Amino acid sequence: MTLGILSLVLVVAVGAGVGLILRDGRSGDDGTGETATGPNTVVVKDEEITKLVEGHSKALASGDAKAFTSIFDQKNAALVRSQARVFANLSKMPLAEKSYQVLRRQGRAADSFGRGVKFTQDVAFVHRFADIDLRPVAEWYRWTIEKASPNAPLVVTKVEGAPPPTGGEESKTVYYPGPWDIWPDITVTKAGSSIILTKPQDAALARRIAPTVSAAAASDLDFWQKNGGPVTVPKGFVVALVKGKSQLGRLFRTAKADEAGVSIGMPSWGAVNDPVKVGGTRVVMDTTSEFFEDQQGIMEISKHELAHSMVAGLDSAEFSLYGKANWIVEGFAEYMADRGRPISRNRRFPMGRAYLEGRLAMPFEGKLPTNTMWDYRQMANVNYLMGHLAIRFIAEKYGEQKLVEGVVAAYQANGDESEAALFQVLGVSKAAFERQWAGYVRAQLT
Repeated sequence: MTLGILSLVLVVAVGAGVGLILRDGRSGDDGTGETATGPNTVVVKDEEITKLVEGHSKALASGDAKAFTSIFDQKNAALVRSQARVFANLSKMPLAEKSYQVLRRQGRAADSFGRGVKFTQDVAFVHRFADIDLRPVAEWYRWTIEKASPNAPLVVTKVEGAPPPTGGEESKTVYYPGPWDIWPDITVTKAGSSIILTKPQDAALARRIAPTVSAAAASDLDFWQKNGGPVTVPKGFVVALVKGKSQLGRLFRTAKADEAGVSIGMPSWGAVNDPVKVGGTRVVMDTTSEFFEDQQGIMEISKHELAHSMVAGLDSAEFSLYGKANWIVEGFAEYMADRGRPISRNRRFPMGRAYLEGRLAMPFEGKLPTNTMWDYRQMANVNYLMGHLAIRFIAEKYGEQKLVEGVVAAYQANGDESEAALFQVLGVSKAAFERQWAGYVRAQLT
């Protein structure tokens, strides 16, 4: 069963592209036709959009539910109810910052013959969880807006998730939907410096696992601090619990999910020269997975996903063809999840034995797994183990401080250069490392 992120490098790559447009601060080719004149001209100007969005922000910040829902089509009772629910859910979130910002729009926003206009406007919900997110991040909405006549107000008639601006990404939406968008109600459970978001019926489970999530976060952060990791890491995390793969793929993204848990990196909003490219993460865990069958499994998946989230803010988020080496990204998270336990107790240990004995789709040839073949014929599980053993080998041979230094270098490098950055820190060539590591793998699994 795949554990981890979808992967983080893919999410960050999407985020990097999104971030460029977020920071651009301009609307697209909206066809407003502001030069059109005449008593019957219906035109939507930038100032009207700005006023609409700013008013929505003020309503949320001031706790004015009536003003918040007033921009939506009052004839559409279902839409008004859904947005009232969003308002109520967001009011429960411990947000240090929250506002709506204008992005791009498409469609006919002007008409010279007095007919009403209808177009779509992308809007960013910019927010920052207090003491958790390193920077504000954004979820994208797509509003359908109508203006019936020259003097009529703008009315939002539909709300959905906005698609990525560049296309081709795995998620069909940009960090949409949040649980506040689709859950009838939300319970917020404290877990040390982290929070767990659940539906009310799962609040008891959240309370039960909160000490485990808190301990997992403390363990990861303590390891990082003791081994000289940069301080640019969060103090806590946002964790959401769902049931099943369908729900797992429908929170903070719209994608097919096959993981047990995911850490979704979100780009920082607004600062062109900010060294922190990933401002925050959202961890989502499937409570129907095998990891929730016992306390050890919950601790394991929590340490793994929170390890991803802990180092996400170090990511360079530079475009690369293949992305950061999965064996480093996933191997480090696996090492953090299983640190201190004999490898023979790892749930993937039997698969590793089968790999060495030539009983899987590919034989073990002493080579580190590549991103291009990571999931070839269900090889992902054993590749997680190979990455884990590579990181474990580094920790044992070079020490955990050197491991942290190498992981930081890999994250801060362009994705395609992550391996080279790590090996440079270790002072070894890839070929020499693989020879030593292959012997280690055979010794550990036989």
